Amino acid sequence: MKILFLHALADIDRGGGAEVIVWEQMRGLRAAGHDCVLLVTSDQAGLTRSEQDGITVWRAGIRNVYWPYQKKRPAALMRLLWHGLDSINPWMQDYLKDVLVQERPDVASLHNLSGWSAASLGTLAKFHVPIVQVLHDYYLICAKANMYNKEQNCTRQCATCRAFRLPHRNLSRRVQAVVGVSQFIIDRHRSLGYFDGVPIQRAIHNARALRTLGIEDAPTAPLHDGVRFGYIGRLDRSKGIEPLIAAFLQADIPGSELWIAGSGQQGYEQRLRGLIRDSRIRLLGRQRPAEFYPQVDLIVVPSLWNDNLPGVVFEAFAFGKPVIGARRGGIPEMIRDGYNGWLVEPTDISALANLMCSLHARRELLAAASYAARVSATPYTDLRTWVQRYEELYREAISIQRHALFDERP
Repeated sequence: MKILFLHALADIDRGGGAEVIVWEQMRGLRAAGHDCVLLVTSDQAGLTRSEQDGITVWRAGIRNVYWPYQKKRPAALMRLLWHGLDSINPWMQDYLKDVLVQERPDVASLHNLSGWSAASLGTLAKFHVPIVQVLHDYYLICAKANMYNKEQNCTRQCATCRAFRLPHRNLSRRVQAVVGVSQFIIDRHRSLGYFDGVPIQRAIHNARALRTLGIEDAPTAPLHDGVRFGYIGRLDRSKGIEPLIAAFLQADIPGSELWIAGSGQQGYEQRLRGLIRDSRIRLLGRQRPAEFYPQVDLIVVPSLWNDNLPGVVFEAFAFGKPVIGARRGGIPEMIRDGYNGWLVEPTDISALANLMCSLHARRELLAAASYAARVSATPYTDLRTWVQRYEELYREAISIQRHALFDERP
């Protein structure tokens, strides 16, 4: 098969978990004998072609007021204009049409559509290319892609998102298959009327190859005298880093530390630096998994928003690190409370602080959960089985499209 991957960004260093997963999947499919083509947005004008790891990469210059993957956050008016143009962006479709004509894919695997807009669903349908939409975030139902506003999870679309996502519900029904990286995210879309009548609807958790995590080269480190708590990921208010800091300070465990790895927009990074006035809390910047995980005793994923399936959870498992996770989004689909980690309400700072103290007092709980975490990593590191599930899915989507075209013939 030739599979066209339509995504917002090619650069893992600029992006996050979705970019890592897209590249994992493409490399796995290529190893299985398939031809993968990646089409992404770029801050450089025009359409350019290159090759990376045996995968054809097309970069299309953004036709909007700015390219969203920049460090400095644009002004509010510019962001509003961006979202208005990104609702249905016909100017990006010429790039997609050019690549479709040149590459002639058997199936299209759509991931994050920021920059491409939902118009790409209509373009692919006109070219009779079978479409598999993989949901990593809430882009199709929320302009901000996170259904999180004013420090609250949205239970329905606000007026702004209804306006910016007016055609998206109907366009979502033109795909042959929709995949949620968690059951939570696919149920969330379906509850709002998306993907009605789509023949294939299923959840497929993500996976990572052990070699790409660098586990073989990672140093081993014993538990510390105190407890070294770790956070790794995007630095953003919705990730719950501030309540985590407050809980750590409230717990005040002798000899304990909190290591925070990751990057975010300049304004929020500066805000965090202003909050951290305790030498036991370290803000490390971006870190490689193999450098970070061995140095901490457990990972905290305190997301305030409904985090879909944060890869940090199963990455931590692979390194034998248990996880304290928020009862949000797809996180409870990975953590068995009291077995490979613990589930908490992330806004309950006292409860999180008490849990931290309990784990320090009963180190045997950490040791048992560390063993269980490594066992729990198995389905998330079985790349071949994961790739096979997508191979079967793409073939099903192609078959459905062929039957539909045959039925339409006079």
